[in-house]
Formats: sequence, structure tokens, C-alpha cells
Amino acid sequence: MKKRRLHVTLCLLLLLAPLILSSCSLFGGTPGDDTETGYGFTEEEIDVSRLTLEDLKGKWVDVNSETTLEFRGKQMTVRSGEWSEDYTVKLVKNDYAVNVTAVEGYLGMMSELTVNKDGSLTAYEMILDGPSNEFRFVREPALEKEKEILDLSRDLPKVIESREIESFSLSFQNSHESYGLDADWASGYYSWEIELLDDGTYQMSFQISGDSYIVMDYREAVDKAYVTGLADLIAEKDVPSVNGYYMKNNVQSRGIYLYAEYLSGETLSVTAEGDAAKTCPFDLPALLEYAFRMTGKKGWDN
Repeated sequence: MKKRRLHVTLCLLLLLAPLILSSCSLFGGTPGDDTETGYGFTEEEIDVSRLTLEDLKGKWVDVNSETTLEFRGKQMTVRSGEWSEDYTVKLVKNDYAVNVTAVEGYLGMMSELTVNKDGSLTAYEMILDGPSNEFRFVREPALEKEKEILDLSRDLPKVIESREIESFSLSFQNSHESYGLDADWASGYYSWEIELLDDGTYQMSFQISGDSYIVMDYREAVDKAYVTGLADLIAEKDVPSVNGYYMKNNVQSRGIYLYAEYLSGETLSVTAEGDAAKTCPFDLPALLEYAFRMTGKKGWDN
């Protein structure tokens, strides 16, 4: 009887061995391994519900700054330049997320950390009078891949036949003559929109804003000839040749977004995010000069 029980036990262990090994390797290799865990290295989605603080052990670097994290059991150290702070942390799990929070108080300059299925840790900078920057922490070996610019472009038509725009939008960040814009254009976040209304008229808005203020806010009706002129300029500057363009990496930065929809059903879409937004694939100054014909202003005083 004892021999039969032993035989059954051995069979069960053999059957369960692959499952046990895969469970051990999911976040950090085999039991007794003192190296950093594997969490944060894979492109596959991870079951974060099974995560423990031990799985986060080691150093993490922020994609967007010099800030780093280091986990040692229940202790986490945040470093930014010469400043550092130690926190006792815990994992908080619910049906929607898994977060790393301080046992007492807050995590200093950032909100609680969210553990993501892609192997990253994210949080937002705690700022009262400005925009919150995003922290995206990854393992050091993954940093190079995070900064790699990916080509996510779609194969869209490279010629737009219509000159009847139904809606148009362009947004980007200008800082100190970005993209070849002249010095009269104010620094800030730009949002330019034109929309065909139900009554057949066009409404145009052009806004330049800072972190907590508005530089310019233009909102007026524009005639069909002006909108047709914009469509002609888009064709003249061969913007449709980059239709479907979409380049990005995981560095936080305000992107360039251009989208136009025509009454013919044709669409024009250009997107650059992260470091890819440091250059513009079309003639942005020419489009802005056309906007200036209507706004008559480029910033605060002109």
C-alpha cells in the first residue's frame, strides 16, 4: 500500500514539474537565485496578480529622467541626482490594478506606482501648479529598447484628390523656434482645428497655451475659400506623401498630430510621439503661416 502511494506521488510530481518550474521562472528564475528577477524584461503580458515585492528586487530606471528606484524586500529607495529617500512599501492589489504604495504617508514626489502587464512601473509626478510628468521605470537592460523609435505607420493613400475638408486638426509643442518656426511664434502647446458645421459654415479655433495659462485663443468663422486654400496648400506641400506616418518611442513628450477628413471620405493622418516628435515630416512652418493669415497673431503681443 505504501509503495502504491509513493508511486502515485512520484507520478503527480512528474506531471506537475513543468508547471512548478514555469511558475518559478515567471518572475525570477529558480528558487534560491539571488540575482535580479526577470520581471520587466519580457514583451509578453505578465500576470501581475501573482506578483510579490521580491519579484521587484533590484534597480529600475526612469525612461524620462535620471530618477531610479531600488527594491530590497519591503524597502524602496528613490534617487534623483544627489537626492534620495527610503520608503517602506507594500503591494496593494484589487480587481483593476496592482500598486506599490508607502506603508505610511506617500512616495514623496510621485504618486503610487502602478505595476503594468508589459513589465514597467509607472507613476505621476506630484505637482500642484504645473503639468504632471510621467515616470516609467524599467530594468536597465530594457532602457535601450524603450528609447528605440518604432515605426507603426499604416499604409494609407499617398494622394488626396478632394479639396473639400470636413474637419482638420493639428497639434504640437513649440519651444524656441522648433521645427523651423520663426521667433515670432510663441513657445507653448498649439492646437488648430477647423470644422464644417451642420449649417454649411466653417468654424476655426487656434489656441496656444502654456502649462497654466493661455497665450492666444482665436475662435472665428472662416469661409469656404480659406478652407479650400488650406487643402490646396496641403497638396502643394505634398503632406499626403507621409499619410499614415506614425513614429514613436516610450519617452514622454508632446507629440505632433495632424488629421484631416474630407467630404469624399479620404483621410490624412500623421503622428510623431516621444523622441520622434523632435522632427516634423511635413512643412509645419508653411501651414502655420497659412493659419497666421486668419489669426493675425503669433503669440502675446503681435
